Order: sequence, then structure tokens, then C-alpha cells
Amino acid sequence: MRSGWRWPVGAALVAVCAAGCAVGTNKGQVCDDAVKAVGTYNATLNRISPDDITGWKQAAATLAARFDTLARESDDRKVKRTLSGMATEWRGVSTGMTPRDISGMQAAVQRQPAALAKACH
Repeated sequence: MRSGWRWPVGAALVAVCAAGCAVGTNKGQVCDDAVKAVGTYNATLNRISPDDITGWKQAAATLAARFDTLARESDDRKVKRTLSGMATEWRGVSTGMTPRDISGMQAAVQRQPAALAKACH
């Protein structure tokens, strides 16, 4: 369950900045940091037992907090708005996840790489 969706998401987000981060603003750095945050989240999930729902929720809450921080740091309105939305979605994931229902996490993982890519180009 856990490793099947992680790698493609990480690869998709790494491609976001490789394809073209902005020059002259902090947009490129913020986008790069967002990709790194997802990598950290993935690494955290690899260390958490599949049965540790509290750990999974905490990892999602930590990712939401990082996206909030990056949104505040961004000087690009589109990136700021995208990261704020991603943070809101991950906060929902962190509170709504149950041992039998990780659909919120799966939806975020499927939707967010394209949204971040669009904002970062």
C-alpha cells in the first residue's frame, strides 16, 4: 500500500523544478523546497509502521505545516495560493485518516503534483 504511490509522486514533484523554476523571485526556491518537503514526508512514511495511524496523521500534519510556511515565504501569488490549498488539504488528511480509509491522502497525492507543477511554471 505505502510504496506503490510514493515513488511516482516524488518523481513528478522533482520534475516540477527541473522543468523550469522562476529566476529573479523566490519562486524557484519555494517550489524546490516544496518538492523537498514531499520527499521528507515520503521518507517519514517509510519509517512508520502501516498500523501506526497516529504517525501517519502526524506526518500529514507536518507536511501541511511546511506547505503553510512555504506559502507565507513565497513572493508569487499563484505559488502562495497553491501551497495554501495544499496545506489545507493535508490538514484535512491528517484529521480524516483512519486505518481503513486513506482516500484523502490518495486524492491529495494524485492531485497535488499537477497543481504544484502548474503554479511553479
